[in-house]
Amino acid sequence: MENLLFSYLAAVIFTFFFMSLMWFWGKSRDNYAVIDVGWGLVIAGIASVLVSFGTGTVFAKWAVLVPVWIWALRLSGFLYFTRIRTNHPEDKRYAGFRKDYGHKVHQKMFTNVFMLQGFLALLLSFPFYFAAKWNLFPNSGIMGPNGYLMVLIGWILFFVGVIGEGIADRDLHQFVADPKNKGKVCNLGLWKYTRHPNYFFEWVIWVGIGIIPILSGPEALISLFTPVFMFVLLRFVSGVPFAEKYSLLSKGDVFREYMRTTNAFFPWFPKQK
Repeated sequence: MENLLFSYLAAVIFTFFFMSLMWFWGKSRDNYAVIDVGWGLVIAGIASVLVSFGTGTVFAKWAVLVPVWIWALRLSGFLYFTRIRTNHPEDKRYAGFRKDYGHKVHQKMFTNVFMLQGFLALLLSFPFYFAAKWNLFPNSGIMGPNGYLMVLIGWILFFVGVIGEGIADRDLHQFVADPKNKGKVCNLGLWKYTRHPNYFFEWVIWVGIGIIPILSGPEALISLFTPVFMFVLLRFVSGVPFAEKYSLLSKGDVFREYMRTTNAFFPWFPKQK
């Protein structure tokens, strides 16, 4: 119990200072979209802090650290090079926050956005804690408390998510880059089967990470909270609702028709027009 409290205290301290630095960076650039770059890195940083205090084997620790750092570097690197380095205008979400917060914009961005996201990142950390104290050995067999069955399944799901998200991002980028598609809705490739394949495959990534340590002990089932919570965030809080709000504002009836025929999150065949 003492080790649990100490490791999470260290993770909280890291999160506070990291998100404070991200807020200062956004304030200095007058672009708070830098928080999107920090999202992946703060989660990977929390994972690294928790794992560093763990008593488990190196195999268990790397089983979660490798995928979470692959995810974080891909996500944060993509957002940095496509939005921040290119001086892309601030995301509409943050522009809306500026309008709502008025003269207290910097204070409220710190508390209501940066610190809140840091807190949410901490809530996603259960798989890292349980992996950090797991006595996983590759030669102990595939099943049982020291087996690696769920590591294999988790990694398979993780790479399915990474590949699917990459395909969705590529298809959307190519669609938007074509001037003939201005005002239209991308419904090609994976976007034909779900309005948000990028968010769906992001969730698949977290299902993979979340199930990796669940054979380490009965209490490790709590790590399933992470993909459930990520689903709630993506589907009902920060993902789908924000994206669709601005798509409706910019595309109107075209997007409403897309909503009528295409599932919001889980892929399925489009409904007949």
